[in-house]
Amino acid sequence: YYQGFNSSIGTFGGVMQNIGGKFNERVKEMKSQLKTCKETLMSKRSDLLQLWFRSQQYKEMIRILDQIEEFKETPEKLEVLLMEKHFLTAAKMLLDAIKTLEKKEMIGIGALSDLRRYLKAQQSSLHELLIEELHNHLYLKNSYCDSRWVKYTKDQKTLPSPLMEWQSGKETRKISYMTLKNKKNLQVNTGFTMSTPLSPKSPKPLNNNITFNDEDEMIVENLEINPETDSFYYLEILIESLSTLKKLPQALETITQRIPIELYQLVDKTIAEVEERNSEIFSQKSKINDVADIFALDYPENDAQMEILRDLLWTLYSKLDAVLQGHRFILDIVEKISKRQEYQKSDSQNIKVYSFIEIWKPVQSEVRTLLRDYITEDERESISENTSEASIQEMIKDRRARDASKQLFRFGDSDTTLNEELNKQYKRDISTVLQNSMPEVFAKVPDERQLSAFIVDRFANANITAGHKLVIKPDAFNVSIIFKPTLAFLDKVKKIIPSSAHQSSADFTTFLDDFVFNVFLPQIGDKIFEIFRQSTAESDAFQEDPNYKTYSALPVIKSASSLMMIVESLCAMLHNMASHKEEYSKMIISLLTQYYVKCFEQYQATVSKNKGEANVKDDANNQGISATWVQQDQLSEVLGQYPYVAEDNAKNRRKRRQLCDKETRIEMNFKKNREISLGQLITDNKKLTALANLYHSLKWFVAKIWELRGKDSTGNLHSTKMDDGNLAKINRRWSSYGDVNFSLNVDDEKKKENGDREISLPLTGEMANRFDALLATFQQLAEQNLFTLRIELRCHTLHYLDKAMREGNYQLEYEAYEPDPYVLTLNADMVKFNENIASHLPTKEHKFVFEGLDALMEHLLVNNAVFIRNLNTNGVMKMTRNILALQQNLKNIVETPGEISLERARRYYEMFNMGPVNMLTQIKEQGAIFSFEEYKIMLEIMYKIDPTDMQTTPSTRRDSPSSNRRLYNENLLELNELMLDFL
Repeated sequence: YYQGFNSSIGTFGGVMQNIGGKFNERVKEMKSQLKTCKETLMSKRSDLLQLWFRSQQYKEMIRILDQIEEFKETPEKLEVLLMEKHFLTAAKMLLDAIKTLEKKEMIGIGALSDLRRYLKAQQSSLHELLIEELHNHLYLKNSYCDSRWVKYTKDQKTLPSPLMEWQSGKETRKISYMTLKNKKNLQVNTGFTMSTPLSPKSPKPLNNNITFNDEDEMIVENLEINPETDSFYYLEILIESLSTLKKLPQALETITQRIPIELYQLVDKTIAEVEERNSEIFSQKSKINDVADIFALDYPENDAQMEILRDLLWTLYSKLDAVLQGHRFILDIVEKISKRQEYQKSDSQNIKVYSFIEIWKPVQSEVRTLLRDYITEDERESISENTSEASIQEMIKDRRARDASKQLFRFGDSDTTLNEELNKQYKRDISTVLQNSMPEVFAKVPDERQLSAFIVDRFANANITAGHKLVIKPDAFNVSIIFKPTLAFLDKVKKIIPSSAHQSSADFTTFLDDFVFNVFLPQIGDKIFEIFRQSTAESDAFQEDPNYKTYSALPVIKSASSLMMIVESLCAMLHNMASHKEEYSKMIISLLTQYYVKCFEQYQATVSKNKGEANVKDDANNQGISATWVQQDQLSEVLGQYPYVAEDNAKNRRKRRQLCDKETRIEMNFKKNREISLGQLITDNKKLTALANLYHSLKWFVAKIWELRGKDSTGNLHSTKMDDGNLAKINRRWSSYGDVNFSLNVDDEKKKENGDREISLPLTGEMANRFDALLATFQQLAEQNLFTLRIELRCHTLHYLDKAMREGNYQLEYEAYEPDPYVLTLNADMVKFNENIASHLPTKEHKFVFEGLDALMEHLLVNNAVFIRNLNTNGVMKMTRNILALQQNLKNIVETPGEISLERARRYYEMFNMGPVNMLTQIKEQGAIFSFEEYKIMLEIMYKIDPTDMQTTPSTRRDSPSSNRRLYNENLLELNELMLDFL
């Protein structure tokens, strides 16, 4: 230990010695050097200042050279960004480069002049490129925009929501966040989805792929993705890029100017797409002869031509909806940008935002043109001129002032040969100027439409644009296809309208009402009434429709089936245009009113007498006797009661027999003792068939109309109560008597062809009352036809039996083996009568025509015995043959032969063989089966007493001695006493 301590002490001493000597010397030396340095620094030397300046210059030159090296790479970087369409980054880079090159230190560098000119040219090119890209996405020219609209699918009923859309109200759109470099911001069914607000103050998405900032900030562009995959994001990038370039006001002005032509090209492109998709249908259409039935007014739902029109409409409206959404999105973005300080402080950079109305008007014009092209015909003639029918314009006139936008004339009607060379030169000059000024845009327009697309005529009708190629023929009845997608599109438009335009939102749909009132309804009215005129004016209009079996079991006249097609078409259009229900109802009521007049005129012509028989003595008019009698209230009231007792039971059979007896008494009262002439009867078989056909056609027509009337808007049947009084009475009588035999299978097939479309005619209020009253008049006319047939048959019976009784010979020397010729003629006439009407009347109506005819025959055979002046046993045999022939013939005709019996008439004439005494004895023993007058007539025949002989003139009956009068008086007195006992 001591040795180590001693060593340490020695070492410490040595260290202390060194510190004390050498260190002090070094400190002194350092102080001396510092002092020398200070003096040196404090001294002034001009050579050092120059060196410092030169070093600063060299540093600046190095910096400029570094920037020049960077500028050399700028065009390449800019090209890459433009190729990848990262326009916002490119615009910032371009502006930064131009700003740097325009600094004082850069202006003097001659080597940068070419680069400076190149970048300025790129700035102008970028502005044009941004405008084109903006229009490509606004008007769906880019394939990445396909997610914003939906192509038509079969049986489409509404405008579907695309994968990507702008939504009003919450101002959101659904975005799916996926991995980078994938299609992002698309509304899909997989992946994590959230709603990203698009309002100016929007929060940032979770993965920061798209950054929405406040008004003072701009969107942050993601260079790792394809910006076009999200069209709305891409549109915002383009608007921000234009704002960065300070070209946003000019861009908005260009957008406004190009709206009409871009929309025009969009429609043309859509038409071409539809033609390509339906090329097979177009090729088939070109091979088929265009021969259409004028009465085929409406088209089945699955018709190939209608599918083409649906494809065009739904696809085009989906695109127009996407275009309007794009414009609304741009307006929101521009509004957000305009609130930034740089635009608020600078008046020169003030943004003038176009209104949504400026976008809607060209769209409205295209829609109007579309409606006009496919509904109206350009060279249509006025149909309502020089016709007796009321003009449809008068019926649906709403006392509005004339539409000032409607053309009064067209310059196309003028002489085009005048100054033709001058016009051609003018067109060439305009085309040259346009091609030089806008080569890219102008090249996209077809040659034949270039001038019409770009030249704006301030004095022309603003609502009429150049027409497009038609995919099908224009027809007013296309409205049933057109209006449903049009209304769906207008509903979408209402959701896109910005809040600032709500005060004028009515203007967005009133154009459709104006078109309907001023163009469509007059067009459809004229066409319908022209078709109606053709269907009722043709020679076979009231002839049997050869195709009636497709919709009815019994024949129907052509005019009724044609009018029914018109009414069904109008009902179908009524449901597609529910807001114009009253106008359609007026149109239908007018059609039915005019058709009633036509049917009544046809009835009058059918029941009128032939020209050679028109002036029959004691005839007050030109109608046959049956039509005259039917118009009598006393008879028509009785006939109208038959349907109420149509059910087959004992009580109703008794009531019907009572009605028949009452009817016979009324007819005998009308006839009196006059003889019905052949000229007063309808002898033409075609007229009888026409009456039967008209009856069933009217009944079929009214039943079909009533079926439409009895459905609500959903197609379900519901009970409709008619007013009390005659209308309700007629309706009950109509519905309870007879059936209309519809072909149910055919109806089902037709309904299936029409896509299960229910057609109905919903009416309310005064319009319903008018319609029901009109149907009641049709029912009355139909019954008048049926009553005329019944009375006509009975008048035929009156005529021929009168002839058989008045002119027949019943005092025969030999037995007659044949009935009276007039009876044979009556039987043949009844057979023909039955043949003419049996196939045109339902079973109950056919039974009604012949019902009670046996009672009338009995009445005539018994009561007309007064006209038989001479009768013997052979005459009784002949009369019996008459009765049996009539009875058997009638049994062969009617459906219930067991109810036919002329036994009473046969027994009446068999009393002749009994003699007066036996007849009175039979009355005394068995009771009276005939009336006093009928027994009296038989006594007169037995005693050959002429009732007109008042014992002052000789009797006209042969072998009538004066003693017969005495015996006759005695027997008549006894008969009187006997009949008094039975009272």
